[in-house]
Amino acid sequence: MADSDACPVLDLHGPAFLADPHAALRAARERHWYAETAMGPAVLRFQEVQAVLSRRTLRSGGPDSLAIQGITEGPLAELMASFLLNSEGSTHDRLRRLVGRSFTMRRVETLRPLITGIAHALIDEIAARGRCDLVAAFADPFARSVLCAFVGFPPEAQAKVRRWTGDIALLFGLGVAEHRARIEASLGELHAYVDDLVAARRRAPGDDLVSDLVTTEAASDALSQAELRAMIITFLAAGSDPVLHQFGHAFATFLAHPEQWRLLAEAPDLAGQAAEEIVRFSPASLIGLPRVATDDVEIGGHVFPCGSFVLPVLGAANRDPRVFVEPDRFDITSRRRPHLTFGGGIHHCLGAALARVELQIALPLLARRLGEFTADGPAVWLPPTQAVYGPVQFPVAYHAPAA
Repeated sequence: MADSDACPVLDLHGPAFLADPHAALRAARERHWYAETAMGPAVLRFQEVQAVLSRRTLRSGGPDSLAIQGITEGPLAELMASFLLNSEGSTHDRLRRLVGRSFTMRRVETLRPLITGIAHALIDEIAARGRCDLVAAFADPFARSVLCAFVGFPPEAQAKVRRWTGDIALLFGLGVAEHRARIEASLGELHAYVDDLVAARRRAPGDDLVSDLVTTEAASDALSQAELRAMIITFLAAGSDPVLHQFGHAFATFLAHPEQWRLLAEAPDLAGQAAEEIVRFSPASLIGLPRVATDDVEIGGHVFPCGSFVLPVLGAANRDPRVFVEPDRFDITSRRRPHLTFGGGIHHCLGAALARVELQIALPLLARRLGEFTADGPAVWLPPTQAVYGPVQFPVAYHAPAA
């Protein structure tokens, strides 16, 4: 029997997957290490997903997703091609080297007091209410406030950043042609704002990402104006929705495991392990971004022909029982081997350190200051087929302990 004959078919838009994606992935993963989908093979087991992420002959498929929607030129095609995730070879290595210094754990650690202050201020606003939508009242403003401070956007720009990044996020969906005018309008506004901000930082540099990039731009191996714009837009897009949706997953997971929430409140020193367990157990990026084979690629004894689309399913790999003991158990006291939520290989997430620190700081503060919470109405979720998903509404009720 051929290898492909043994693999299951996984309907990513079917009712079983949409209702319980982890159960559907578990069933498929136990039958075979990959499944056939309408988008191409979905790789499900840890070892093989890790191989997909590390192979340089499997490039990011961003520009291809636009091409199949009829968009091969113009500002959107140029933007998609300019993202760091979609660059390869020596171009990628050069850009990654130039910006990597801004994303070291040492640099991010210096932001802990600022991030802690933002978290406390938001919790101060909601603690006495007794109920709130944790996405609207905390996750969204927290993620965007931290991001704007890190990148160098002033607080008064947050509302604009929210709209711009929300529109640009549509670039990664399947309705780009429908939303083309809207995305291009926001992109034009963002380009103008970034150009003004860069000019201001050249005159008076600060302690932020834009200032770092301007300094890099002035060096001998300079970023072009287009590269500078693309970098800033990349960080705005990648550093907001993924983080706020990861908080949404954390809220849902702790709601289902209240004993773990109580434990985190009592033992905040578990914050690091709690953050890792959240992004392993319930990642906001369940299905990784598709890769495209630039040559015939052999993985697990199977050859994916040149031009194949391959989906590395991070959420399935993170619960592979061949790697993780009791992978479907959520336990913030567990010390597990590293997960794959932040990717791997040359495209390992640049913002992973910042996302980790945000989770490590905010989750124990929420657990201690809000106490236990219960659902206060139905949560509203984006579908798990999106590149990044999570609840967009998460109403809860709570009785905050006395300070």
